[in-house]
Amino acid sequence: MSSPQVHHPVADDPADLRNDRVEWSVDAEAAVELGSADAARHPLHEVNKKFGLNVTATIVARIVNMARGVLVVPFLLAHIGLEAYGIWTTIFILVMYVGLTTLGISNVYIKYVAEFHARHEYDKANALISTGLAVTIPLCAAVFAAIWLGWNWLAPWLHLPPAHATDGKEAVLIVLGVFLSSIALNAFGDMLTGTQQIAATQVFSTISILAEFVLIVWLVSAGRGIAGLAEAYLARTIINDGLTFWWAYRKLKWLKLSPRLVSRESLHYVIHFGGLVQFQSMLSIFLASVERVAALTFMGAETAGLMDVAKKWPSSLSTIPTAFFAALLPAASHVEAASRRDEALANLRVLYLRATRHSNLCTSAFVAVLAFWAAPLMHVWLGPAIPVKGSLISLFVVFSLTMQMHMLTGTGTSIFRGMGRVYEEFTYSIPNLLLLAVMLPLARWVEGRWTALGIGVAVCAATVLAAFVLMARVFAVLKLRLGPFLREVIVPGITPYLVAGALAWPVAHYVAMLTRWQGAAVIGVAGTLYSAGVLVVLFRWVLTETERRQVSKYIGLGLGFLGAREATA
Repeated sequence: MSSPQVHHPVADDPADLRNDRVEWSVDAEAAVELGSADAARHPLHEVNKKFGLNVTATIVARIVNMARGVLVVPFLLAHIGLEAYGIWTTIFILVMYVGLTTLGISNVYIKYVAEFHARHEYDKANALISTGLAVTIPLCAAVFAAIWLGWNWLAPWLHLPPAHATDGKEAVLIVLGVFLSSIALNAFGDMLTGTQQIAATQVFSTISILAEFVLIVWLVSAGRGIAGLAEAYLARTIINDGLTFWWAYRKLKWLKLSPRLVSRESLHYVIHFGGLVQFQSMLSIFLASVERVAALTFMGAETAGLMDVAKKWPSSLSTIPTAFFAALLPAASHVEAASRRDEALANLRVLYLRATRHSNLCTSAFVAVLAFWAAPLMHVWLGPAIPVKGSLISLFVVFSLTMQMHMLTGTGTSIFRGMGRVYEEFTYSIPNLLLLAVMLPLARWVEGRWTALGIGVAVCAATVLAAFVLMARVFAVLKLRLGPFLREVIVPGITPYLVAGALAWPVAHYVAMLTRWQGAAVIGVAGTLYSAGVLVVLFRWVLTETERRQVSKYIGLGLGFLGAREATA
């Protein structure tokens, strides 16, 4: 490391972390220069080499997926109509609930393959994957058979209109069949994730998403309708799973699967750890939609729709910082497994601070704009056809700020899963549920009636207070002091808010005076100024020397890519 102050993570005592700035990225060349023969083989060094690449690849893949969704919706509405599009989205609601049955095993693969790989216990990794496949293949086959045989019971729930009874059924069975078979084959992708090869899986995901987009345009334009969408989804899955399968056998020379390798120990991992993750994931899905459930129950469908609109942007943009969490689980498992017992907590503490700092900065970059520019964003997004109500703007701001707090919990839960302490996650979900039981009636009492803003604020207050409970538990388990956390995570995260706030009045003033599309141009210009301003402030006062080099490297790569494209054109 070329920074003047260098602190080897293992050597840092908790007292040292209170007073010294933490530097995270250690490369092999710098380690040699520092005279440490073992530094290049240190667990944190091995993770650091891949963590940034894994996060970047995940962010790019998610941005591509978001862009694909934005572009494909107006195309589908124009070619197949709102009714057929509604059927297609309903199919994926069904897929989401079917997918709840498999959330746990994916985390089992990632965590334990990461541990076994770090310890070179490849026989245990092979036994785990073989056991998982022995469980998921019959289970998924049974679920598909039940849906096929029980179609007459399922069809009324989907409300398929007579005009789409045939192609709707075909699409449902194709999508569910592909999805269920993919669940078993996802073992190979999870195995690559556990061995820190997330970047490869995200490249394959991006390729398959782009291929699906091209096929959707082709098949739907040719009149295939809903069936064409299902066929494009089938092609996407075949491409993604085929590339993942090929890469796993190419890179993991130790990989060997057989029914003879199924073991009772591996089954215990699947049932115990996977079961806890499964239950926790179900609670998380409920908590993510509880404001819409409460609004629908107490006020009706219109208010539930208002909640969905208010939360759409914060929820969509939150998929970008969650890329850090996807890379953190296997990284934490690897670090703990490869560290000596007396070093494990110090290494995890440094990893936690690093990941939380970067994910919080990423979240702040988006949330600051949503919070300060809420009214002009709503004006441009919804247009004059849908009047923007004051409660909608208020909910938009409240949900955005709450998302900032919610994202702060992601690194903690990922660390806990990596440590095998998935039960610690209940220190977030259970207090959240208990606080909801208090906050919702309190909001009703304060307002004198049920209101959309009251429900939204109550749900957000419960989330924020529960987040404090979880973070307190993370601090206790990792033996982390509040000082380093405030200095390294919270204070840098304020930077985007200062820049967005400085631009808030001119953006709101000019957008309110202009048409929808003129306002979009103003926001585009302001967004460019905001991005430049944030980068200048971060480079000048916030980022470490190592972080500056990394950001400069990515900016250089981006500019080089654009320059190459212009030269080619």
